[in-house]
Amino acid sequence: MDRIPAGALDERGLEKVRRRVRREREAESNRPLSVAIMGQTGVGKSSLLNALFGTSLPVGDVKPATCEPRAISIPGNSDHMLTFWDMPGMGESLSENAPYVAMYLAKLLESDVVIWAIHADSRSTTADARCLAMLLAGADQDACGRLLGKLTFVLTKADTLTPPPWIFDMRGPHGSFLPTPALAARLERKAAHFERALIEPWGDLLRTSTYNTGEFAISDERLSFDRNAVRYRGHFSEEVCARYRAAHPEHAAVFSRLRDGHRVLPCSALFRYNLVRLMVGVVNKLGPAAVFRFQRMLGDVAELAGVPVATMREYGNFLVWDGVRGVSAFDLARFPL
Repeated sequence: MDRIPAGALDERGLEKVRRRVRREREAESNRPLSVAIMGQTGVGKSSLLNALFGTSLPVGDVKPATCEPRAISIPGNSDHMLTFWDMPGMGESLSENAPYVAMYLAKLLESDVVIWAIHADSRSTTADARCLAMLLAGADQDACGRLLGKLTFVLTKADTLTPPPWIFDMRGPHGSFLPTPALAARLERKAAHFERALIEPWGDLLRTSTYNTGEFAISDERLSFDRNAVRYRGHFSEEVCARYRAAHPEHAAVFSRLRDGHRVLPCSALFRYNLVRLMVGVVNKLGPAAVFRFQRMLGDVAELAGVPVATMREYGNFLVWDGVRGVSAFDLARFPL
């Protein structure tokens, strides 16, 4: 919409502008929310989407379930439409072939949300780093910045990392999975390893932002703010976050949210581990209109973490903590539920 000086309009003109803004907002809010997920073959892309959004996308145990980009539109909560771009595994299709690279790039730039999935048990960063470099090489600087701003990197199938064991925190008929301290530290090391390889190298192309509650008013050569948002230009690393927190401890929560924009997040679709944190991180990357559409589609986000006890018992033996009775057991066979 073109800028119109407020002083140039009478009340009739202002009402005309208001109606136009309402129409455009309504049209924007009714567009489907689009989500693209990509990664190497077999990292569990479809499983993650199913866990996040309650869909039933086919999952391939032996051969890839997705061989070409598929647009799948389904109604979310409140009947708001959600469009998935289930992208082929990069190991199957993304190569030096320019049309394939252009196709990937176009679909990712069109999407509101882009999730890049990496198997948590992987050590090598070479394939993913090469694919990211190929995508960015096919884009101008503005498109590179927009793509990097959309990306959320996740380590999938964190449940495969054992021992040490996982803890099941049981609260009546439901519970949630948590890693033991040793396993949590291992996941953090893996996440830091992939952050250094996939995020840190892109330096000044990176951006991260979060909402402003109206209390934040700090700026410098990289940090800026307005009434609605706080923005940082560059890689908001753990070290950068620590410096800002030390200088402005009253805004620690803001800096934590900015930091989340450049984290690699371990998660598990099977255990529903960190799905809430992933969803919050995704929302933080969206523009205002897309956030509105996203909120219309979501239900109770807290339910993302819940796992029925009956389902948990099918997964094997775990260290179980009964949060109601305050007792634990190492073997479900010796633990009366």
